[in-house]
Formats: sequence, C-alpha cells, structure tokens
Amino acid sequence: MIEHDVINSHLHPRPYRSEEVVRIINSKQFKLYIANGIYPIDIYTSLDRKTGKTILVMIFLKDETKEAYELWCRYELEEDT
Repeated sequence: MIEHDVINSHLHPRPYRSEEVVRIINSKQFKLYIANGIYPIDIYTSLDRKTGKTILVMIFLKDETKEAYELWCRYELEEDT
C-alpha cells in the first residue's frame, strides 16, 4: 500500500476588511514576501488598466508585512531574511 503524505497549505483564506490588507501585484515583491514566510490570504486575477492584460493580485495582511515592506522600500528584502 502506498502512503500519501498530507501536505498542509500555506494559504489560509479568511474573510478580511480592505483596511487590514495590502494588494501586491509586483511579482518580485510577492515572491520575496513568500520566500520570507509571509503568505497571502487571498489571490485573484484582475485586468491591468494600462495593458489590458490579466495580472495576479495577492492579498497580504498589513500587520504581517510591515517589516518586510520596510526592507522592500530600502531595497534590502532578500530571500533569506
């Protein structure tokens, strides 16, 4: 018999208010957040107003991203912080 490992999701969707979240569309930024253990609580697609192309929007909690955002703004956010 083959045993299958149970994999726990890093995504934990939950209801949220717009004032408690940030929407990130910059793929480099959201990849670095995830690389640092900060996971989105929601993901959806939208249309880029400038190009009309589909973009990926990741929703993060503000309180979980504060430190990472400060590092991001100083160009100091790295994969192993």
